[in-house]
Amino acid sequence: MQQPPSLEPVFVSDTGPYLVSASIEIKYLLRQLLDNGEIICLYPAGKREPFAISTVLAINDDELLFDVSNDAGTNAALTKEGRMLLVGVVNKVKVQFELPNVMLVAYDGRTAIRSGGPVQTLRMQRRDFYRLDIPMSQKIDCVIPLNDGGHTELSITDISLGGLSLLGVSSDLPMQVGDVLRDCRVQLLDIGIIEVDMQICIVIDVTLRNGIKTQRIGCRFFDLSGKMQTLIQRFINKIERQRISRE
Repeated sequence: MQQPPSLEPVFVSDTGPYLVSASIEIKYLLRQLLDNGEIICLYPAGKREPFAISTVLAINDDELLFDVSNDAGTNAALTKEGRMLLVGVVNKVKVQFELPNVMLVAYDGRTAIRSGGPVQTLRMQRRDFYRLDIPMSQKIDCVIPLNDGGHTELSITDISLGGLSLLGVSSDLPMQVGDVLRDCRVQLLDIGIIEVDMQICIVIDVTLRNGIKTQRIGCRFFDLSGKMQTLIQRFINKIERQRISRE
């Protein structure tokens, strides 16, 4: 059985493969920690000790609030330099935030730790965005326009803010790596419709359980607008909440 990620901080010389830069995704990760009541660890920036086991109390604009430690010395160490690290786990993946402007404050009749919004966020998984597998019960199709004015539809197997994967073969539209698919449309249940341009990055021949041979196509989005990103993130949040409620 796979062990869950530890809550120890990770210090790497090259943060590039793990750096999360999209503000909407950073907000999503923080919101997951808050909404799910996840246990987190707080550390002085650049150190592994001392640490405080904590939870996120509130997220207000660019301000975060956390439970304090029962040890006054630990709280003093966390706030001494005005910077600290937050380490948590979202969807079984370790996430790490560097937070500025750290101080002790009064909150809701008690003492809490307050910080500014993250100056750096790392996801310790070599992937640009969290990718959601689409449940079989939530069939989502991608409508791809054809040159003759018609269209073809392929099933979406997963989606992220960076792209999506398709399953199926269309005789009207052979899929090749490097091809660009323009003006594609996806109805994200009751969330809304996204309209995207995307490029095919990978094409894999697969055989389904029923013996049917088909293809899995991985695509990346081009210049996804903020509005489209918001719709996708809302869809991901909706499906994740449904999944969590069934566990």
